[in-house]
Amino acid sequence: MKLLIKITFLFCTLTSFVFGQSTKLTLTDALKTNEPSKVSSGMRKGVTSGYYLGFNSLADEMRELRRSQDIPTTSGFFKSLYIDFHYANQEFNGNFFTDEAEASSVSDEPIENSLYGLTFGFKLGDNPNLIVRVPLSISEFDVGNLDDSGMVSGIELFPNYQINQYVAWGVNIAHINSSSDFPIFDESMTSTSFEVMAESSEAYGMNWSGRLSLGRYFPSNEMNDQSFWLFKFGLGLHYHMHKNFTMLPFLRYNISTGDTLTDSDWLEFGSEFILMPNAPWNFSLGIAGIGGHQVIEHGMEFYLSTKANF
Repeated sequence: MKLLIKITFLFCTLTSFVFGQSTKLTLTDALKTNEPSKVSSGMRKGVTSGYYLGFNSLADEMRELRRSQDIPTTSGFFKSLYIDFHYANQEFNGNFFTDEAEASSVSDEPIENSLYGLTFGFKLGDNPNLIVRVPLSISEFDVGNLDDSGMVSGIELFPNYQINQYVAWGVNIAHINSSSDFPIFDESMTSTSFEVMAESSEAYGMNWSGRLSLGRYFPSNEMNDQSFWLFKFGLGLHYHMHKNFTMLPFLRYNISTGDTLTDSDWLEFGSEFILMPNAPWNFSLGIAGIGGHQVIEHGMEFYLSTKANF
C-alpha cells in the first residue's frame, strides 16, 4: 500500500510539474517548437486594431454618398454591385506581446500580418436601402521563424436612410472572423454602430464628405472577450480634377473606451483616386496607412474598389 501511495504521489507531482511548465510556456519556448499552435492568444496584450477594425472598412467608408448625375437610376430593387480587391500589411513591435511572454526577447524578430482580400457587395432598395458586403481574405502571419496562412471572412449589413442628397444615417451590423493555426492572431469581432454621413455641394469644384460612427464592439477569443465602445470620425476632401476624375485625400480619427484595445486612440489616413466615366461602373484606386499607434510599427493598404450602378 505504501508503495502504491508513493507511486501515485510521484505521478501527481510529475503531472503538476509538466502542466505548470506548459501553462508558463514563453514566446521564446513556443518559437523553438516550430508549432504555430503553441503561440497562444494569452501571449498577446489585447485587441490590436487594423486587420479587422481598419483594413476592411477604409475603402468603403470614404465613398461618395451620391451617384454620378450622368447615370440614371433603375426602377428595379437591385441598385448597385461592389467588387473590391485589396492588399494590406502590418508590422507589430514587441508591445504586441505581454510581459510574461518575454516580448523583449523577440523585439527584433518579424511580427507581420498580411491580407490578400476580395469583397463582394450589393445595394438593395432605394430609400431606405440596404447595403450588404461580404469580405473574404487570405491572411499570412509571421512571428519569428514561424509562419502560417489563415482565413478572414465576415458579413456587413448597413441599412441606411437618405434624408436628402447631402445627409444620410444608418445602423451598421457586422461580424468578421480570423482563423489560422496561430491562436494569437485568431479573433472574431461583432459590432453594431450608429453612423451619420454628410457631403457638401460640388458647386465650387471641391467639396467635403464626413462620416461619424459610434459603435459597440464585441471581440472574442481565448483571452479577450470584453466589449468596448469605439468612436470614429472620418473626413475626406473631394478635388474634382475632371468631370470624370476625383482625387480624395482622407483621414479618420479613432478613440475607444476600456482596456481591451492596446491603444485608446489612433489615426488612419490615405488617398483615393476615383474614376467616374459616363458608364455604370466607377473605379477607385486607393492607398491608406495607420499612425499614432504604440503597437503597429507600419501599416499600409492598397485597394482597387469597383462599383456598378444600375
